[in-house]
Amino acid sequence: MTEDREGAAIAAFAAAMCEPDAPARIRDDLPTYLAEHGVDPADREILTRHRDQLLVYRAMVHSRLRGVISEYLPRTVAILGKPRLHRELSAFMAEQAPRSVYFRCVPGEFLAWAAPRWRLDDALPDHLVDLASHELLDQEVHDSVAGGEAASGLPLALDRPVQLDGSVRLRRYAFAVHRNDDPPTREPTALLAYRDRDSLRMRLLELTPRAAALCSHLFAGACLQTALTDTCTDCGEVMSDEFLAAMASFLADLGDRGVLLGAADSCPPG
Repeated sequence: MTEDREGAAIAAFAAAMCEPDAPARIRDDLPTYLAEHGVDPADREILTRHRDQLLVYRAMVHSRLRGVISEYLPRTVAILGKPRLHRELSAFMAEQAPRSVYFRCVPGEFLAWAAPRWRLDDALPDHLVDLASHELLDQEVHDSVAGGEAASGLPLALDRPVQLDGSVRLRRYAFAVHRNDDPPTREPTALLAYRDRDSLRMRLLELTPRAAALCSHLFAGACLQTALTDTCTDCGEVMSDEFLAAMASFLADLGDRGVLLGAADSCPPG
């Protein structure tokens, strides 16, 4: 089989998995469907003998993808319901389809596609995107290849940025989706998530507005002094003794948790 013939056959197979009208068209007239996708006549003859298998395989692919989405986003899927999930997955396959070869990446790709639609859908609860994002956070932290790095050996210094464990994530939500309230309370929420070094499980730290602002600047690579000054500006505060004591206590807590690993080598230029 030439490269062009093989490419056409693969493209037709992918279309059979993704196009919303593919099942009906395959059942009604598979040779014409394949011809419209540029499949060589000899290959059309072979593939037409396996029409039923092609339909079964499509059903299996969609079922497997719905299954992995349900595994990673159980509360989200419970809100959507099975009929809506079927429709959403079919639309996702038609418009984009998974880009990754790993099943564990599919829920994240699906959510990135679905989130703008869900935010505009009055039939869905306002907290759904926050909830789905939070459900994926556990996977993101757990599967991160970074994390568990050794301490820098450098004490914190105002003219240096800090070194953080590679598994750390900062998340902001409009709803307190990390609690067990049903439905979640509409409440601006900032969370620090990280992988515990002993249990390897995700841990969450709910942040005050001060702590969240400081983390934002530290995550961006700011030197500690700049991060503290900008945090005061963000929160409308002055650099008081009380503020500095509170931030010192917070940084000490991060150190105890294995999140803060000391100072980094230097501030980034500019």
